[in-house]
Amino acid sequence: MGLLHDAISRFVPPSSRSFHALFSEVLDLRNDVRVLNDEVWKLREQNMDLQKLCSELGDLVSASTSSLKDDFDAHDTHAKMMLWNIMQEDGESLESTKRRFFGTLPEAEGDLRLLQQGNSRLLFEFDSFCREHNVQYWLMFGTLLGAVRHGGFIPWDDDLDVGMMRGDIQKLIHVTKASDKYRISSAFDWHAHCWQLRFMYRDIDNPCFIDLFIFDYSKRYGAEVFGDLVSLRQSMIDEMNSADKLAFWNRDNPILDANDKSSLSEDVWDVFRSYRAKAESINITSASCEDCSGITFSIENYCDSNDGILSYDIKDIFPVERLPFAGTAVSVPRDYLGILSRYYGDIWSLPKDIHSHYSHVPSGALAKEETKAAITKQLREH
Repeated sequence: MGLLHDAISRFVPPSSRSFHALFSEVLDLRNDVRVLNDEVWKLREQNMDLQKLCSELGDLVSASTSSLKDDFDAHDTHAKMMLWNIMQEDGESLESTKRRFFGTLPEAEGDLRLLQQGNSRLLFEFDSFCREHNVQYWLMFGTLLGAVRHGGFIPWDDDLDVGMMRGDIQKLIHVTKASDKYRISSAFDWHAHCWQLRFMYRDIDNPCFIDLFIFDYSKRYGAEVFGDLVSLRQSMIDEMNSADKLAFWNRDNPILDANDKSSLSEDVWDVFRSYRAKAESINITSASCEDCSGITFSIENYCDSNDGILSYDIKDIFPVERLPFAGTAVSVPRDYLGILSRYYGDIWSLPKDIHSHYSHVPSGALAKEETKAAITKQLREH
């Protein structure tokens, strides 16, 4: 009987009392929905008003920021004009004043100065070693700027950069193997996805080194070919980061010995060789100097689109010139002023990187007595 009663009750109208109670609940729910709907519309209107206010505030901040930038730029220009006007001597050109100013900047002190002196000594020996073995090189980046503007290191700089043609790099690697004083550190750096080459002393306590950057011959040069190189390098980096066989080369294991004959290093070599061949196949670089009018940064080097255009008319580099660096003549590009101007702009303007230079030798290493002793010993030998 219970089941039958339940089945029948489903089709029997409710009592008048329960019906009115249910109807009242439905009306209440409908009113609640209307109230909620009204609140939603109010929130939407408030949100639109807030978006409009944010947009107006953004425009105001942008305009104020732009105005402040203009004011700061004007103040910076005025301050520089006053500085040069105060410093300029009778009958002296403005460029001569600026040259004199940079020539009077105080040298680095303490550990940084010791490192600079050690690196300057290494550069002098590197120059002699290269000339002895008929290997060409030229100063690059901040090292070249330091030679031209300061006659040596930029006071707050600590590293040395040189460019070399691939053939000269290979020859240098070969002749250095027979040296009992020098060595070349050859490593794959995951952080930069590059083949890192450094000319160093065999004395492992001496941290001084020269970064060696490879250049290849190219049948074309300039912004377009360098842009093609940067794009191809990005494809190479993407492949390196996604290849299962290179999964071991990562943030936790970033440096590999490129001279190691294990399969780990060989797998990295394979990718570099493959993309170097691609660079040659699409006319970015050339395997020989025949019919080439330019030289271009190698795909194994670290570079990006912010590094300037590292692809030159061959006549901008060769034949190299000689300039003094810390009292010793070293090799620089033939058109060193043009190259610096394209890379840095006005090299005689006041620099912005005085306090932002990256230290290439950990400060902890320079605090070690054996490190200081190794550098000092090398300086005393000459």
